[in-house]
Amino acid sequence: MRNFFLVCALAFSISVGAADELRRVYVSTGDGLIAYAVGDGGGLTEIDREAGRGLTAIAADSKRLYRVGAKAAETFEIDAEGKLELLHTDPGTAPASYLMLDRTERYLAGSNYGGGSVAIWKIDQDRNVQGQFAAQVPLEKAAHSSVFSKNNRWLLVPATTPNKVFQLAFDDASGSLTPHSPLAADGPPVEAGNATQPRHLVFHPDLPIAYTTLEREMPGVGVWSWDEESGELRVIQNVVTYPENFEGSITTADLHLTPDSRFLYVSNRDLTDRKAMTGDSSIVGFSVDSETGKLTLLGHTPCPQIPRSFAIDEAGDYLYSAGQVTGTLEVYEIDRETGALASQGEIETGKGPNWVKCVTLNPEG
Repeated sequence: MRNFFLVCALAFSISVGAADELRRVYVSTGDGLIAYAVGDGGGLTEIDREAGRGLTAIAADSKRLYRVGAKAAETFEIDAEGKLELLHTDPGTAPASYLMLDRTERYLAGSNYGGGSVAIWKIDQDRNVQGQFAAQVPLEKAAHSSVFSKNNRWLLVPATTPNKVFQLAFDDASGSLTPHSPLAADGPPVEAGNATQPRHLVFHPDLPIAYTTLEREMPGVGVWSWDEESGELRVIQNVVTYPENFEGSITTADLHLTPDSRFLYVSNRDLTDRKAMTGDSSIVGFSVDSETGKLTLLGHTPCPQIPRSFAIDEAGDYLYSAGQVTGTLEVYEIDRETGALASQGEIETGKGPNWVKCVTLNPEG
């Protein structure tokens, strides 16, 4: 295990003075939802912990955090220091494998992996999430994520086993979902011998491009052309992230662009031994062509074992990668010129960290 942060020795005030003191990281684990304050070098100090499990989504103004678990939908207030207060709990929901707020923040979308469906929850006028579905559409098993398009007219749902990205029209006036025709875009075919099975998806902020992790076979990342008007995807590049001369099992999981869109990172999970505390898991870096959106591989950076989730802070300075098996969170400084990642240390989070979020709080409220 890599060096742990001596976070107690990194003494810093959590007042609202310096910009770094207003950066926060939230991690969902089997031991609860943990809030960290960010200090020098991206170092983390725990400032709050809430019991319970579930995945999270955070409002654009960083004042609300929503958590959906198997039994309840919860709304938390994020205070000026980044601490959490439970405001509202509504029972009668279902587990979600991914959560995202629509652009109006009146609705929350989540995919159900085992059930093979996607659901919409309503956010009421008090900004609380309601437990009952506003809409639900059955798809196919292994629906991994649910991502609203930039124009808020579409909801895309990558699903691994069917090797598809489902496409649904979204009405932000009613929260309804309508299956598109065709219902899904196919991932790269298995016979191509490359990566298949789309899992997570992000849109390029300026180009008509989407990126997905491609989880299995020869795992990697897919670059898709995206038509905002017709709501259709088409694969235009398929890059394998399987390490050279590696004979074990690798699958990809999460992916994120830096805020300036110059670099894309994908998590490689070494699943050769699912219980091993060490392995060849890594964060894979790419440079992004500013005109075409296509990717050029930069390299693999070792990370804590089984990086199901990672996040990049809003300034683009740090990347935080969670080891699902190791129960740790490693911090990397991002070189803004080269995209290289430099480890700054690692902290223990508790068992099974499965979601990481970064926010920058506004000292003016």
